[in-house]
Amino acid sequence: MRRVALTAVIILASCAGNGETSEPTNPPATLTSLPAATVSTSSATTTTIPATTSTTITTTTTTLPADAAADFAFSQVVFGDLAFLVVTNWGNDTGRLQGLWLSQGSSVQALPDVEIGPGEQALLGLAANPPPDLTGMAAVLHIGPSVGDIVANGGELALHDSDAFNEPSSLLDYVAWGEGPHLRIGQAAEAGIWGESTVEVIDHAPSISTGFHPTTGAEDWAADLGG
Repeated sequence: MRRVALTAVIILASCAGNGETSEPTNPPATLTSLPAATVSTSSATTTTIPATTSTTITTTTTTLPADAAADFAFSQVVFGDLAFLVVTNWGNDTGRLQGLWLSQGSSVQALPDVEIGPGEQALLGLAANPPPDLTGMAAVLHIGPSVGDIVANGGELALHDSDAFNEPSSLLDYVAWGEGPHLRIGQAAEAGIWGESTVEVIDHAPSISTGFHPTTGAEDWAADLGG
């Protein structure tokens, strides 16, 4: 599997008591103005269509499958009363989060149906309070604390593409930080997407993040220093 560094939108949000949110570093997309269409006129012959003639226009709607050549992975975990998770589509095509599951330990939550384009990110609020509506996100969704509290002293998150939650083959991505218990770390190690250590959270940093894909362990993540 190839590994590339990400220049992505990494949103640093503070836990309770921080009060500051870093602005995204990506520049706004550049809009290119198209030239006005040139209309030519000529003395053409007008043809009268009989009243009995009708025209039928057929439209086709394409439904994307859940994976759709997308490649979803975690980019940032923010702790505290406004805890949220940032998921990035590293693939070359658009995909949907529908059909994927998020877990922490034995708690599992199905992800909502939202479309994420290549290189785009979704913010998933994981606290009782709604998440901040940050710019630069393709979607901001409030899932709530269904997988438990996301706290700085320790936790884990796993992304599954099937409901065989205890099978290593179901894991798309995994991250563990701080102290345990980390119930799925052995499963992630067996899947080859994590090692034995966890991300060190320095001085209860407000979040942890990564700029790599795919990640293979704690060494690919780092604590974000709060302001």
